[in-house]
Amino acid sequence: MNFVTKGFLATVAVVGALGAGQAHAQSASDGEIAALKAQLRALEKKLDNVQKQANHTQKQADTVQANFANANAAMHKKAVPFLDATLKMPGNRPTFCTADGLNCVAVTSRLHFDAGAYSYSPNSADTRPLTLNDGINARRARLGVIGVFNKDWEYGLIFDAGGTTDGAAVLNNAYVSYKGVKGLVIQGGYVDVPYTLDQATSSNNGLFMERAAPQAMATGIAAGDFRSAFGGYTYGERHWIGAYVTGPTTGTTTVNHAQPQPLGATFRAIGLPMRNEVGTILVGFDALYLAQPGGPTNSTLGLSDRIEVRIDPASNALLNTGTMQNVDSARVLSGEAAAQFGSFMAQGEYFDFAVQRTNGLGDLSFNGFYGQASYVLTGEQHKYSTTSGSFGGINPKHPVNFAIGDYGAWELAVRYSSANLNDLNVRGGELKNTTVGLNWYVNQNMRFMFNWIRGTVDKRDALARDVGASYDVFAMRTQVAF
Repeated sequence: MNFVTKGFLATVAVVGALGAGQAHAQSASDGEIAALKAQLRALEKKLDNVQKQANHTQKQADTVQANFANANAAMHKKAVPFLDATLKMPGNRPTFCTADGLNCVAVTSRLHFDAGAYSYSPNSADTRPLTLNDGINARRARLGVIGVFNKDWEYGLIFDAGGTTDGAAVLNNAYVSYKGVKGLVIQGGYVDVPYTLDQATSSNNGLFMERAAPQAMATGIAAGDFRSAFGGYTYGERHWIGAYVTGPTTGTTTVNHAQPQPLGATFRAIGLPMRNEVGTILVGFDALYLAQPGGPTNSTLGLSDRIEVRIDPASNALLNTGTMQNVDSARVLSGEAAAQFGSFMAQGEYFDFAVQRTNGLGDLSFNGFYGQASYVLTGEQHKYSTTSGSFGGINPKHPVNFAIGDYGAWELAVRYSSANLNDLNVRGGELKNTTVGLNWYVNQNMRFMFNWIRGTVDKRDALARDVGASYDVFAMRTQVAF
């Protein structure tokens, strides 16, 4: 009931009272009537004041409501860019993009958790190491962001808390790329330098837990992961060509800028003489040059590999040149080839190493190669990627769902690899490994890998003593990536 209604009722009541007084008290005096009229006027005045106050209060309430509505509208207007952003999940990777799709940021991660056991037999008591220990290792534990600004500019910032020794977190990628020209990428920063076919293949998509020993040693000279580099590549349906200038790697040690820094260059070119619905054939050529070794003396270099599994770091002593002195430069020339027909895929690479030395020391020559093949038992295929110039992974047609009888994708793989690090007075050993692998692709983001490595390292020391070894390694990897 509002104030006007109350006033009306009060007036009626007063009038009624007056009427009643006239009906029952005709003898009332003029003074009493005058007093009642005065009271009525006073009451009407009070009611007018109350009505004015009510109107004023209503105006204040309307003003507050209008101000709130304006503030809410302004807040909504400022939030439009956020509200218009979209969340996408390509490959189950959380990706936020503006409504026009020109700007995106995505969270990326990969976990490669390894476990392994050695059956290790040194050839003599002089072999180093004498024993190898079973164990586990977070080979890769990466987390970071990648994104795009205005469609053409890509960036990445990724940290790795894993590694060959499961050590402290280090910077893995920190780069900026320009992709404004179709078929061309220019980038700089800490990148995974795409040198060699096996390196161009993501570690998420490799057939085996580790890349072949000769390839790992070649990329370790002036390419590979964690490498500072500037360069780019061009690609198309039938080609991929790239070149980079490279520097030191990021890692757990601080770069000493008072010392010379490593300086190198890489080149890779491939062509596809066949690419159709039947299959794909790839051939290519690679080159790497180390112009400046860097370090305190700017004249040392070492080549080694942990027999193609990263569990016990002590295995690094087996296939190892040691520190080569008086090194002026080094180069690697290599060839690559691959073929994919349906569910079958094969690839191989050959590497020729040359180390140039000063002070009258002879130059050194090493070599290595690998060949590998796989067959996907469940029918899926490794598809060729034009942007990387390599083959991708397996996306199972029927991800694991035991309730309906789906068991993912299964793949058998085999590899033979060899690396010879013996020349002149350098006796790094000769590795010969055969690896059998079984890969179980649970879904597009998870897989389990099982590797059996059977191998030998033939090695003689400066006294011609047999310091080699033979071994069987049984290893497993649990992989999650998006």
